[in-house]
Amino acid sequence: MSGGVRRLWRDLTGRSDDVFVDLLVRQVSIAADAARTLVDAQRDGRAPAEVRGVLTELERKGDEVRTEVLTELARALTTPIDGEDLYRLSGSLDDVLDNLRDFAVEADLYGVEPDERFVAPLDGIVQGLDELADAIGRLTDDVAEVAAPARAAKKANDARDAFHDEMGALLHGEEVTMQTLRHRELLRRLDVAGLRLATAADALISGALKRG
Repeated sequence: MSGGVRRLWRDLTGRSDDVFVDLLVRQVSIAADAARTLVDAQRDGRAPAEVRGVLTELERKGDEVRTEVLTELARALTTPIDGEDLYRLSGSLDDVLDNLRDFAVEADLYGVEPDERFVAPLDGIVQGLDELADAIGRLTDDVAEVAAPARAAKKANDARDAFHDEMGALLHGEEVTMQTLRHRELLRRLDVAGLRLATAADALISGALKRG
């Protein structure tokens, strides 16, 4: 059976949905691993250079999965949700991972040691990604059941609230130092990662509603 015939058979039998769900869950899992690595690093005091290396490798793996998603999307006849929404979902997950990698790179470049103030925003991202993985996994069962857990992903992702809380605490002091500025830049990086996660959840909700 040729590759084209196999793809047609997979599309007609609905197995292409399984392929996309597997790839998207892998994207989420890699991003969640990155966020958990950063959380553990803040609590365990791991060297920024070591964490940077781990995150760079995870980002490389994420890029590979993202390429697989785009390849499948280019040749698939059917997708579990609207193709444009799927593209946006995958792209936003890639952005989450990119920003987490950039956090690790910048922490190393700026010479910022692990700090407890980064834990709350990172925890919010981890929780949101876990909820999003659950929502994506439901695509092969019942698309109508996807929107609720996807909304839960946005709610669990309280990185923005944590960002505001930590920024308020950071800037509450009378003296602004270079360390203050470095911490502010890293907190903004986590805020952007949280925003991209919210965009991913919105794309999944939009696609699910169109199919439902």
